[in-house]
Amino acid sequence: MRKVMQFCACLMFASLIGCSTFKQPSEQEKLNVSEMTSDMRTWALGRGLIDLPANWVGGGYVKLYYGLDANHSTVEVRVVGEGVTQQRFDQALQERASRIAAVKNYERDDASMLVSAKGETRQKVLLQYYKSKSRRPTFVHEFHLLVDDAYVMLRAESYNGNIAPVEARLKKLSREIFKVAAPNAGAGFALGPIVIRSNHDQEIATFRFRPPASDVALEVYINALSPSQTKSIRARTEEGVRTFLAGDYENLRAGKITLAGMPAEESLIGFSDDTHRQILFGSENYRDNPSLSRPSMNFRFSAGGKKRAPIDPDKPKDLVRGTLPTFASRGYELPLWQRPARRDPVNPSLTDYEAMAVWDAILKSVRIRFNSVAPTPDPYAHVRVPSAESIAEGKRVLDELLATGPDGKPWKPEPW
Repeated sequence: MRKVMQFCACLMFASLIGCSTFKQPSEQEKLNVSEMTSDMRTWALGRGLIDLPANWVGGGYVKLYYGLDANHSTVEVRVVGEGVTQQRFDQALQERASRIAAVKNYERDDASMLVSAKGETRQKVLLQYYKSKSRRPTFVHEFHLLVDDAYVMLRAESYNGNIAPVEARLKKLSREIFKVAAPNAGAGFALGPIVIRSNHDQEIATFRFRPPASDVALEVYINALSPSQTKSIRARTEEGVRTFLAGDYENLRAGKITLAGMPAEESLIGFSDDTHRQILFGSENYRDNPSLSRPSMNFRFSAGGKKRAPIDPDKPKDLVRGTLPTFASRGYELPLWQRPARRDPVNPSLTDYEAMAVWDAILKSVRIRFNSVAPTPDPYAHVRVPSAESIAEGKRVLDELLATGPDGKPWKPEPW
């Protein structure tokens, strides 16, 4: 009995120590969290929606797959910029085309890398260029669209000179992209300010968001048909940190949660080296029946380490640099000896409590949009609309039938 009492006393003592070492959030931390989470902006995120602090910026891209066998084809869709005027769209296309055209393909008798530039309208321009300096007829096709004020780029590749089907697919897809407000995205894959209402078979996307001039970042990876991981995110995270950090990390929180209405897990860790501390949060959902409306969703939230430079509000966004092919990017990057020194890594600008509170608010807001996947047309349904002649003939036969009695004589109503 004495041993039992001693054991219980030890448990009580340990629990008291644990309670005394638990750090309650300060009033300033609570105020900071309230400021970040009380004013949230809704973003369209694939087949779902997500709420982020109002000052966060970001975007992403998606690769659409047509067919799931070895002969599948793909189209990448990217929103290059928002609030783009026709003049800026024209200037960006002119700069892009001239940079690509200035490069020579020495394997093709120094022919220009730019093969063609065709304008369907001022808001729809198709560029074709060699994928690399080679004799092989492998081309990149880009369809540049101005959808209201959203600059959208479609990109696909053709091989062995099989150009017509690729361009036909891009033209068809260009008619299936619409500018929408996030809460009203409706059916289709939403990519920031646009929704793509295409009948494709698979979609894989990456989104990145962050506050301006901050060390905080959120990355979301979506894969509609990928099977769920067999090993938990906590186990994979711990394996990774043990390999790269030699166990020098702290497990802040881990466990099962719900993400977009599906079972999920999260793993929240902090780690340090000789120069700074970082935090890394991860979460992903699990489902037995993958589909476009039940995609695999993987979230990564980090703070500390690299801090982005502030954005000059008077400087317009570069609509060319980030998406140029590698061979046409010369002149953008300074020589190594002229580049500024790397910034020293920084500690997280958020405390553990603030980071976890923002993380919780973001994850709880993720939801799949109602009717985000439109019914697939039945390929075996051949609904034929009758012609005017067949309708008239059918009416004549029906009139004759109604006007003829069982004995073949004209039908007369019975007297009352």
